[in-house]
Amino acid sequence: MKKELRKKFIVERNNLTEGYRNNASAEILSKLENNELFISAEKIFIFVGFDSEIPTLSFINKWISKKQIFVPKIDNKIMNLVHIKSIDDLAPGHFGILEPTSSSYYTGSIDLVITPSIVFDKNGYRLGYGKGYYDKFFATNKHKASIGLSYDTLLQEKVPTDQYDKKVDIIITEEQTLIINEKYNSND
Repeated sequence: MKKELRKKFIVERNNLTEGYRNNASAEILSKLENNELFISAEKIFIFVGFDSEIPTLSFINKWISKKQIFVPKIDNKIMNLVHIKSIDDLAPGHFGILEPTSSSYYTGSIDLVITPSIVFDKNGYRLGYGKGYYDKFFATNKHKASIGLSYDTLLQEKVPTDQYDKKVDIIITEEQTLIINEKYNSND
């Protein structure tokens, strides 16, 4: 079930026009940097977007001197966090995705995890690529908050979940910011 859905949604995402993706991405990343969780975070763990994912490389480059930026590196089927000082610290790794060249892994706490997904649903669950890297990371409880980035048009009512699936706290699309975890409802 999840496998077929992954394929379906990757095709849907790949079929979004470049114009839509570029405009939506710019709006999403702008909303992200104006979000209170991002503003207050010092240590940020962020994915490096590839293919039709939201492109985060220039965003990382923009913030790398102002925040401590950590990006994922897959090693032996485990997702590790590496602190990078420059985007020159990245080179193509798994599936051609840019990864840190360093294997100096960080195991401390993180203020904010900016989470990738194929699609999110409105409850904060994600349909990832099926390796469980982020769910395993979230299970370690070493992060204060998580934000999922999604194209609004791909947001689903519900994706299939199992007991290992973890929700993100907030989802940002170009159209809206969904507060999943009431703890982050700024109206309180």
